[in-house]
Amino acid sequence: MRLPAWPIGLLVWFLAVTRSLAQDTATAVASVTAGYVTSINLTAPGSGYLEPPRVTISGGGGTGAEGKAILEGDKVALVIVLSAGSGYSSAPSVTIADPPKTLGLQLELIPRITVQGLAGSLARVEWALNPTGPWTVLSNVLVTADGAVLLDLQPGDSRRFYRARGTPKQLGTDGFVWIPPGTFVRGSPTDEPGRKTDETMYLDETMHTVTLTKGFWMCDHEVTQAEYEAVLAGYFRPESTTPSTFKGLDLPVENIPKDQTFAYCNLLTRREHAAGRISPQQLYRLPTESEWEYAARAGATGARHGELDAVAWWSGNSGSQTHPVKSKQPNAWGLYDMLGNVAEWCSTKPGAYPTGSVTDPTGEQYGGSYIVRGGSWTQDANFSRLASRDSNAVGRGSSSLGFRVVLDAAP
Repeated sequence: MRLPAWPIGLLVWFLAVTRSLAQDTATAVASVTAGYVTSINLTAPGSGYLEPPRVTISGGGGTGAEGKAILEGDKVALVIVLSAGSGYSSAPSVTIADPPKTLGLQLELIPRITVQGLAGSLARVEWALNPTGPWTVLSNVLVTADGAVLLDLQPGDSRRFYRARGTPKQLGTDGFVWIPPGTFVRGSPTDEPGRKTDETMYLDETMHTVTLTKGFWMCDHEVTQAEYEAVLAGYFRPESTTPSTFKGLDLPVENIPKDQTFAYCNLLTRREHAAGRISPQQLYRLPTESEWEYAARAGATGARHGELDAVAWWSGNSGSQTHPVKSKQPNAWGLYDMLGNVAEWCSTKPGAYPTGSVTDPTGEQYGGSYIVRGGSWTQDANFSRLASRDSNAVGRGSSSLGFRVVLDAAP
C-alpha cells in the first residue's frame, strides 16, 4: 500500500561559524657553563601571544634558574636569563607556556523538523542524500494538535532531504493505532525495580533484541463490554451477553476464557469482511507476546512508559474494580491501559526467552496455557511493568483478565 506523504512544516539550519587567530607555542633551549645557565636561545617564536608567557626551566641536575620572555607583537622575540641557578651538569629543558585561546564561536548545523498532520496519527520521518532516495528512517513520531518536533542530531557534512510519511489508514481501523515495523529490546535488567527473580515464570529471562518486520494495527483500548456484546451477543450465553463481573458498557470485558477471545476475533473478522471494510486476506487476532511488548513500550526502555498512577489502574488505586477504558494517560503511540485495569491475553504460549536476537518470534507451540501481559486492578505495582510476564490456563477466565485485538496490515 502506498503511504501518503505529509508536509514538513519547518526546517531551521544553524550555520557553523568560527573566528580565530593563528596560534603556535614558542620553543627555546638553554646553554650551561660551569654548572650555571648562561643563555637561553629561542628556536621558534610561536604566535598568538597577548602577554609574555611563563618560562619554566627544569632538569639538568641543577636548580634555581629562571627566564623571562620578551614579546614583539604576538610573538616571542627573546628569552633572557633572570637567574643562572647552580649545579647543572647538563642543559635543562626550557618550556614556554602556550598562547591563550582566542575568543571564537562555533555553532553546529542541526535541522529542526516539525511534522504536521492529523492529531493522534503516527508519522515516519525519513532522510536521503538526494530527493529521489534511497530513504532512511530517522524516527517515528506521534503527531499532536501542535505537530511533532524532532532534531536530526547526526546530519553529517552532506546536505540532507527530509520527508514525512503517514500511516496507511483504512476502513475497519477506527479506534486502532498503526504500529510500524521495528526493533526493540525485550525483557528487563535484573536490577529493574519491581522485577521478580524469574519474572514469574522462568529462571533466565535474558534481555534480547527482537525485530518485527511487519507493521500491524492495534486497538487503542481493551475490548469493552459494548464491543463484546455487539459481536458476540448471545453467542455463548443467551441469558447474559457479557460474563463480566463488573458491569458497564465502557468497562473492559473480563472473565473471558481464551476460546471466547478466538470466537470474538473470528466473528469480528467475518463481520468486517462482509461489510467490505477490510481485505479478504486481513483478520483480527490477539497480539503475540513480542507484538504486545513492542507496542506497549512505544520506544520506552524503562519499567513503564509513564508514572504508575498516571498510566495504570492497579491494586493501589483501583478501588478493587475495573474502570472505563481510556481513562488514564496513553503511551507515546496512543495506546491506553497497556498497563493495569485488566491483564490481556496474548496468542503466545509460555516459554523461556531466547538468548540471542530473534525476528518475528511466535513463541512456544505447545502447552495448556497462554501468556497474559500488563498487570491488572487486582495486582501490585510489580505486575504493571512493561516486561512483567504471567500466564493463564486456556479455559479459565478472571475478573482481572481481558484482551485487545490487532489487525494485520492490508497486503
